[in-house]
Amino acid sequence: MRKRQVPLLLTVGLLGACAQLPAPQPSRSAVAETRSAQAEQAAQLAQERLAAVAAQRQAAEARFCESWRSSLDLMRRDAIGCVHTTPEQQGSCWDAVSSWAGAKSDYYSALQRLFAGHAYAAPAQTAGNFFQQTQAWAQLCRSSVQNCLQEANQTQMQGQKAAVSQFCAAQGNATSR
Repeated sequence: MRKRQVPLLLTVGLLGACAQLPAPQPSRSAVAETRSAQAEQAAQLAQERLAAVAAQRQAAEARFCESWRSSLDLMRRDAIGCVHTTPEQQGSCWDAVSSWAGAKSDYYSALQRLFAGHAYAAPAQTAGNFFQQTQAWAQLCRSSVQNCLQEANQTQMQGQKAAVSQFCAAQGNATSR
């Protein structure tokens, strides 16, 4: 029985020694080739992402002015609706308008980041600022409809609305030529 144990212990010892030998290192050219392939893969992925962002930006540009006009119409309709609701319902109505305007401000601010470096960036930022001020305006309306009606013609809000609308009008003329 002892004879079997010695060769077994010797075999286990040799296997342990083999396990401690360092693994063969890949050649420098193999490492370079692997890194090159990884760099090419990363470059390809970056190109695909840039193309996806460009396509997303183009689609958002195509919808920007229509979305702006639609948002203005909804804002106007909702504000008029709040003015004509019962005094008991006006508070919640203006809260809803304020919340909606805040969401629109966030939307246009996100578009501004998407459009960074392109023609639609400034109008998107202006639209975001307009709806941010509209949000505050709606809260003013909640506390006093009279003050709200006076503030509706606020120069800064009207200037922002006019700037984005003028940009969109120019875009409409550019596409119809």
